[in-house]
Amino acid sequence: MHTAPKQLPELDHDLLLMMAGIERPDRWLQVALSVARNHREYAKAIEQQASRKFSGYQLEKVHREFEALHNEAGLARLFKESVDAQKAKNQTLSSEIKVDANKKQFFNTAPLAKTIIKIAEKMAVNTPVEECPPINTIAGDPELARLAVALHQAPQFRLWLVLLQMIRETNVNHLSRAGLKAALSKYKINVSERNLRRWLRRGHGIFWNVTDDYIYFAGYETVAKRLVEMALKHELTDLINTNRPGKRGMYIDVSGSLQQFEAHIYAAWLAHRENPTIARSTLSVLFNREARILRKWDKLAGIKVITNEAQFAPDHFPDVPEHAYMYEAAVGVGRSETRFRARMANTYHTPVIKQHGKRGQSRRVYYAVGKYLESVEPAGNCEQSEGSNALTGGLKPTSRRYFANAAKARSSAKHTGKRIRYIALRRDMYKRMVWDYAPDGVQRTTVGEELPLLTQKIFRPQRVYASSPSRR
Repeated sequence: MHTAPKQLPELDHDLLLMMAGIERPDRWLQVALSVARNHREYAKAIEQQASRKFSGYQLEKVHREFEALHNEAGLARLFKESVDAQKAKNQTLSSEIKVDANKKQFFNTAPLAKTIIKIAEKMAVNTPVEECPPINTIAGDPELARLAVALHQAPQFRLWLVLLQMIRETNVNHLSRAGLKAALSKYKINVSERNLRRWLRRGHGIFWNVTDDYIYFAGYETVAKRLVEMALKHELTDLINTNRPGKRGMYIDVSGSLQQFEAHIYAAWLAHRENPTIARSTLSVLFNREARILRKWDKLAGIKVITNEAQFAPDHFPDVPEHAYMYEAAVGVGRSETRFRARMANTYHTPVIKQHGKRGQSRRVYYAVGKYLESVEPAGNCEQSEGSNALTGGLKPTSRRYFANAAKARSSAKHTGKRIRYIALRRDMYKRMVWDYAPDGVQRTTVGEELPLLTQKIFRPQRVYASSPSRR
């Protein structure tokens, strides 16, 4: 039996005519969304009118809003179906619950649909979900991991992390070789039988004790003391002068190749330091690796390196480094002055790496390592008195140098006096982060103050390098 197509009420044509007379796109979209939410059957006709009325980014905005509206309608429909299913289930259990046609029609009304959408959005968005670390990550001390990499003990340290996690789960301080192989495959660590024997032999007495039947695990504090002792034995005191083991654990990815594992430790350490601004030479000393290796780790771990440059006003010319170059800056109408700009340490932004929620034994290990250093050499390698002139390279603790704004820099200068400080300005057109050198916390330079080369009357610009510490 042929039935005529369903016709929309006359109200549809009145709405379309009324909306066609609205010229402003924002007003039209406001009315259109209100009508489409209350009368779903008109949504398609309103979208067709938008295609004839608008173009470009205005039409794209309309399509985005209506796509979100359709998603809301689908969410409400799914919620309604789940409610209907629950009511049908309850109907089989109790004969008193009956769903008649009027109640079914009640679910299609606009006010209830909006209420359902709000409830569903709260359930989908506002419900807190506890993040679980990836399956291939194990929580470990980032400073202890850095020390192991610097001492070329990364293969043994990776096995020790796996043993640590197995002991956390079983509460037994030993593991068989077969159990270790199964754990390595679980964490996607591919190692040959020969390399496994070599790593177990090299780690014996440091990370574990190997017998014919079992591998006996060495504890966190014991391993930290042994690695510190190894650093002192090889005269690598810069590895522990400023950074001791005993920090809150970071979830380190142990899967992949050995180079990838070292890159993951490098990224976890940077994340533990909260994306620091630090010189590449300092990182080379702390990890006992060349700069080219660190650049490889940057790529493997997905670390974003941001270039920084510092600007020096004439008041601070004695502090300008040798590699700085000179430029002319506009300081007023028809006035300019000579200033310097120099490359400074990079800032490293790592991917999101989760930190363990508890400190555990890290605080006790930190103080235990400090007592061990005092007992071994009370007034020697563990002190910082020699500073940058020390024969070992002279890493020493530094105060805070980098500030987000001038107010924080002035507050710091008020309490600690003049010392090296940089105030973050913003990025320039070349995506470099520009800083103002301000030992007293007073900002004197701005981004983009450099005059054009033609204004400076330099047609073949060449860098002018400082030749002496004091210059005017």
